[in-house]
Amino acid sequence: MPKRQPIVFFAIPCGEFYAVQHEIIQQVEQAIGIKAVIIEDHIQTKDLWSTIISQIDSADLFVADVSSGSFNIALELGYAIRQKLERNIGIFIAKSRAIPSDLQGFVRQEYSSFNEFQSKLTAWIYETLNLVPSKTSRTTRRQHNILFRDDFTDQDVFLRRWSVPPNASYLLTHEGLRFTSGMFPILTTTLGLLRDCEIEFSARIEQERLGWVIKGTKSYTHFILKFCVMLQIDSNGKLTPHIWNERQPHAQSVYHVYPSKQVSLKIGRDGWFQMTTRIRDNRISFKQDQRRLFSADFSKDPYAHCYNDFPHKDGQIGFRCYPNEEAVVRYVEVREPKSHQFTPNTAFSG
Repeated sequence: MPKRQPIVFFAIPCGEFYAVQHEIIQQVEQAIGIKAVIIEDHIQTKDLWSTIISQIDSADLFVADVSSGSFNIALELGYAIRQKLERNIGIFIAKSRAIPSDLQGFVRQEYSSFNEFQSKLTAWIYETLNLVPSKTSRTTRRQHNILFRDDFTDQDVFLRRWSVPPNASYLLTHEGLRFTSGMFPILTTTLGLLRDCEIEFSARIEQERLGWVIKGTKSYTHFILKFCVMLQIDSNGKLTPHIWNERQPHAQSVYHVYPSKQVSLKIGRDGWFQMTTRIRDNRISFKQDQRRLFSADFSKDPYAHCYNDFPHKDGQIGFRCYPNEEAVVRYVEVREPKSHQFTPNTAFSG
């Protein structure tokens, strides 16, 4: 008689925002041999709730990622805490998020990257179920570190992956994403939990300047930008850092604008250039052809006052051209550091 697969109920929000987590759960499910249960419905009706509690009751383990602040996830976690042994409940949260006060006393698995999320999830399931990892357990780690790539060739894909603020103008062309006239940036919708990463893109400045945005933080329900760091550059290599913080908008320019720096930007005869931006916690740097052009710790002066006043920053990225500015981005690729390898018997901390 075949051995029953352990059932793990995952309280994970649906939609594009958690697309990477869904992929990771599927990989862990196949690698360990568990049965993953995810109820993919945003509407909490009476019949749906009956299904959810029945699935939680019958599951061997319960896993909740509370990073989104979803009320539905909180409701499911509260029910699981009442019904199941605490050791069989895994609470996961991105380090970019504030710990809810009601969970301060619980053991939590905190992660700063998607690879670390996969490693900690895999290790927690092995340990809680008293399973012995096989020699091939390392293959449960994601096989690539590319989290996101867009070549701007598909309008439907663009509308799912990006949010466009009011008054911004954009067009997908044979060359890529052409845009202009936006006070706030065009932002991704799926990278909110991202922390450390590398962002590579190829662009051409059509008029004046191009701004690219990191640590974008906005409302989950609609486009209200709460925080971002923006690096703005012109075709002569003049680089100007900006910070938008909804708590302290600048009286004249909305963004806080910091002293410019001249960098040696290489631009091809056709106007295209490529660069890679690296984010490591509070340090932001970018390079071109292995040449580092800029590096700064934004938690220190002159950026510290505006930057540190917004403690929990998301990982959305994006692009902006102010009115009278215009640029084209041919592609953008977001990569995660190749780190956080899975090792058995990982020690957990709350």
